[in-house]
Amino acid sequence: MASRLSTVVAAAPETDLAVVVTMATQFESYILRGEVYRTVVLPVDADSGAGERPVQSSCGDVLARLHKLAAQSDSLSPEQKQTLTEARAQIDKATGRLPSHYQALLLREARARLNSLNWFLDDCSENRRECRVQYPFEIRNRQRIAEIGKALDAASADALATQLAGVDQGLQAMLGRGDFVWEGSVAHVYPRDEYWYLYGLPAGPNP
Repeated sequence: MASRLSTVVAAAPETDLAVVVTMATQFESYILRGEVYRTVVLPVDADSGAGERPVQSSCGDVLARLHKLAAQSDSLSPEQKQTLTEARAQIDKATGRLPSHYQALLLREARARLNSLNWFLDDCSENRRECRVQYPFEIRNRQRIAEIGKALDAASADALATQLAGVDQGLQAMLGRGDFVWEGSVAHVYPRDEYWYLYGLPAGPNP
């Protein structure tokens, strides 16, 4: 049985930017295909001994990376900021051309992540120790749902909030208020009031 917390290491801004740029170049075809997850291939420095690295992305993943990059804009070079602006424009163009397809894909991803959170909560009721260990990793779904909600139209956002209420109630019931559960260097990206579920861990098992 695992005893150490699941580690969530914050991606460097250049990695987030590389994923966003790669997804941006194919965002229209991605939306049209309608599959929630897409694997993109990132180049890796030759010194590392590998030429490329696959990364699984999605609408929610891109939105989460854009949110993080916006909060870390001071660490970006002028060239990186320009690249980010161009990638955003490509994404906005694709979503503007295919609004109904985009909204439908966002909803499918939100539901998939909601299902994952509900399964996690069910598992937590049976094994609180493992729940506590896996929490930092599993709660990524909740943060990505938050970013998806910001991109949905009003009616869909309201419907998602209603579905999310039960999950949040379950999280609040088991969560103890505490420190930021991801790498501390990005805590400023996620204010406690909005991202309360990233501050604290589930209570441990009964003695």
